[in-house]
Amino acid sequence: MERNFIGSSDIAAVLGLSRWCTPLKLWAEKTGKIEPDDLSDNEAVEWGKRLEEIVAQKFADTHNVKLMAYKKRFSHPEHEFLTCELDRIITGTETIVEVKTCSAWKAKEWEDEEIPTEYILQVQFAMGLSKRKHAFIAVLVGGNRYVEKELDFDEEIFENMVEKAVGFWDMVQNDIAPVAMIGDKDTLAALFPEEKEERTFMEGDRAELLEKMFKQRKHHQEEMKQHEKLKEKAENAIKEIIQDMEGIETEKYVSTWEAQTRTYADVNRMKEDGIYEKYSYETSSRVLRVREKKEK
Repeated sequence: MERNFIGSSDIAAVLGLSRWCTPLKLWAEKTGKIEPDDLSDNEAVEWGKRLEEIVAQKFADTHNVKLMAYKKRFSHPEHEFLTCELDRIITGTETIVEVKTCSAWKAKEWEDEEIPTEYILQVQFAMGLSKRKHAFIAVLVGGNRYVEKELDFDEEIFENMVEKAVGFWDMVQNDIAPVAMIGDKDTLAALFPEEKEERTFMEGDRAELLEKMFKQRKHHQEEMKQHEKLKEKAENAIKEIIQDMEGIETEKYVSTWEAQTRTYADVNRMKEDGIYEKYSYETSSRVLRVREKKEK
């Protein structure tokens, strides 16, 4: 993670369109408030890198061309903190080739004309900064299926990304955090791991907004309870049909009701034997609670 610029792999997170990183998480990493995820031991990342050259060679063989690794860094002429490096280019042309690998579980993301949003934005950003008009994405899916996609440069998309990225970078420079969104639970816990012994009485517009959020939270809690009841009702109806069979099938579904064994530790026995303290440990995390005040 480079903290001093916004790269093409960051742009989806800047826009709030990444499945892996929110604007708040990216902001916290760019400001140095939290460390980026350590992917050094991630096997998917390791094998993705190892297979890149094979995928690139497949593209070259398919099109009877040569690919060149192109590691020059490009920057926006007005905003030097907006940068990119190209993966590869077709030798003798201005065409970019971005190489990707993904698991078989993500095969549907590449069916027909589909391209994951993160990669569309990444490649469009790279084309805009490097002033190129055409790109391919070469993908190895599940280790045994090769897919290619083509993209033409879209000036409107690029200019919109630049505008949003400049605004985001201003927030980084001025230490102004983006609004938290779904997926920011761990980031918020990392940013604020401990509480101070103080409370603030909120008034005015901010208090009104907070109370609206409290009501929304309560409403969603009640909805979840109701959904759990409806889920149990459906599950009981299914079990009643399965009875003592292993399971049942329809044209679209398979349902099983099988025995599952779990192992538990007898804490009381461990304490009696004097070994509980030796193997137990504590973790600490903050827990959000909301309660309505009793009327006086």
